[in-house]
Amino acid sequence: MKILKRIFAIILPLLIWTAFVALGFINGFLLKPIASENTTEAFVAAAKQKIEQAFVGNFAMTLIENGEVANNYFYSVGQPVNANTVFPVASISKWITSAGIMKLVEQGKLDLDKPIDDYLTRWHLPESEFDNRQVSIRKLLSHSSGSVDDLGYAGFDLNKNPQTIEASLIKAADAPHSDGVAKIGFKPGSRYMYSGAGYTILQLIIEEVSGQSFQDFMDSEIFQPLGMKNSTFQPFKNSNIQTAAIYKDDNSIREAKQFTALAAAGLYTSTADLSLFLKANVSANKILSLKTIQEMSEANTFINDIGIYGLGPYLYSQNDQNSKIIGHDGSGNNAINTSARINLQSKDGIIILETGNHNIASNLADEWMFWKAGIADYVVMTRNKSYLLKMLIIGYLVIVGFLIFVFRRRKNFG
Repeated sequence: MKILKRIFAIILPLLIWTAFVALGFINGFLLKPIASENTTEAFVAAAKQKIEQAFVGNFAMTLIENGEVANNYFYSVGQPVNANTVFPVASISKWITSAGIMKLVEQGKLDLDKPIDDYLTRWHLPESEFDNRQVSIRKLLSHSSGSVDDLGYAGFDLNKNPQTIEASLIKAADAPHSDGVAKIGFKPGSRYMYSGAGYTILQLIIEEVSGQSFQDFMDSEIFQPLGMKNSTFQPFKNSNIQTAAIYKDDNSIREAKQFTALAAAGLYTSTADLSLFLKANVSANKILSLKTIQEMSEANTFINDIGIYGLGPYLYSQNDQNSKIIGHDGSGNNAINTSARINLQSKDGIIILETGNHNIASNLADEWMFWKAGIADYVVMTRNKSYLLKMLIIGYLVIVGFLIFVFRRRKNFG
């Protein structure tokens, strides 16, 4: 019986310590941020270390504090880059496009909840077993339209003519990893499924309703009012734009691509221009009312009761009550990775544009979220695993050593 009591006396504190460390891992209170100090300079220093550990062809980062640019960092193995260097930003295009859609809503030209067919003449959704009249602009913006296209656009070589929007929606020729067809495969509004074709449809709607090309509309209604002078969906028609070399993960350089799916993947922009867009989300601006921006940042799509998508931006804070981080990431086409995020409460933000690495922009943006808002995800947890394992083992040794000391003292004085 005495031996059993001692075994229990050892196991119980070990279990308590294990539970404490596990809880600290899951809830994040034992995790260490990447920055050694609570300054933008410390975060930049930590980012430099990460870049040294992984190949990055070129890299541009801007940190925003309280609605203003606080720090920049630029790196390239070749031609230098700066705040005005233009990068392909992949799916960040969707967030910018959503601002164009909401501009038309504010102008009374679009209704978020009307069937999209009410605005389309050049193309219509193919018939499905579901009611296509339930597909609305709101559902396209929030990736809940029922679309099952699974499209990740690869773009077209510059010496080839890209498809028309209509042809791309019928069968995208630059969709190597899917059948490339815009179609409804589940009940609209019933669940989340990321859709590239959904934003190509929104691109078509903008052209139909505005009577302008998508590029001209976005230029006149979004880029010019915000002063985004280096942002375009047609970079090859503007010789004044300094474009970044597009590195692949093997250190080679590939040619840039042109896109039919401009709204989904075709934007080229810079950290300086994106900082203007991020600041427009937290201050009075010339494109959208703050009421509209608030509406865009409210959850419209959920996974297990966690809000993940608004009307354009991804909701990075999800159910966290102490922050409201929105934004979008972009990736693909070996090897582009971009991230733009802003906390609507603190007005802090981060922008990272890079080529040459598949995930360093998104990973560092996740690290920024933990540093700024205490939101720990897979990236932060994985980085802290060895540290917490070390803490766990040291705790075990201390507990066992202390209990052995206590038992021996009791034996000596017993």
